[in-house]
Amino acid sequence: MVALTMPTHVGMTMSFLTHCALHLLPDWDKVMRLPVPERVAKLRDPETRRWMMERARSPEAGVLAGLTRWENYTIGDTASPANAGLTGRKLGEIAEERGQTPTDAIFDIVADDELQTVLWPGNRDDSDEGWKMRADAWADPAILIGGSDAGAHLDRMCGSPYPSEFLADCLRGRRLVPVERAVQLMTQAPAELFGLRGRGLLRPGYCADVTVFDPESVGRGEVHRVDDLPGDSWRLIAKSTGIRRVLVNGSAIVEDGEPTGATPGRLMRSGRDTQTVPLQS
Repeated sequence: MVALTMPTHVGMTMSFLTHCALHLLPDWDKVMRLPVPERVAKLRDPETRRWMMERARSPEAGVLAGLTRWENYTIGDTASPANAGLTGRKLGEIAEERGQTPTDAIFDIVADDELQTVLWPGNRDDSDEGWKMRADAWADPAILIGGSDAGAHLDRMCGSPYPSEFLADCLRGRRLVPVERAVQLMTQAPAELFGLRGRGLLRPGYCADVTVFDPESVGRGEVHRVDDLPGDSWRLIAKSTGIRRVLVNGSAIVEDGEPTGATPGRLMRSGRDTQTVPLQS
């Protein structure tokens, strides 16, 4: 058995619009399941706010009560002119500037946005001990760097930039592993695990799949919302930084951080492209 572990923090957003952990707070579903116009009206009502916060901090809430530490939240993308300039700012600071409680500030913001505000909670395990445990785990051959939920939470989290973010952390951040080891963990290790033929190493005769990056600037940009999915749905994306070129089968698909439009890749099949035994009919 092989376990996956993410080498970077992948934040999980909260939303008053689409289903998330906030909707699991005691009795909040009575408000959160209302049609958007009715929900906005309820969230603007001081009595509803008081009742929701009483229920959120009741014994029944358990660990979910921590989700209402609004002062730790960072405001992500917003949708209303009333919220212009709030992106990237801490809710606690905004509330203090406005002379409001953090509860009133966040309810006002999401109501002005008709619930479309992207909210980033601030609860993270950033302890040195926690990161050492992660680094120790990466040394285990049964641990693979990475993570996937098969695209189930495209509007909740953005884990795709972890390779460039991990490289930045190894070069200019915590430096938990040498950058050469970081590259090996993300290339050779998964290629060998999945039995991919001619991939995972820079070697004569192997596929020329190469990423060229600048050690001084490699990393990721800000996570932001884009509305480009079917059914008027949206997702979170983040561009990489410091990626000079990406080659697939020897052809450039990225130049100076921008896609070239080339599509030289091909569908890989078990048995043809792997060391695994093909399925027998």
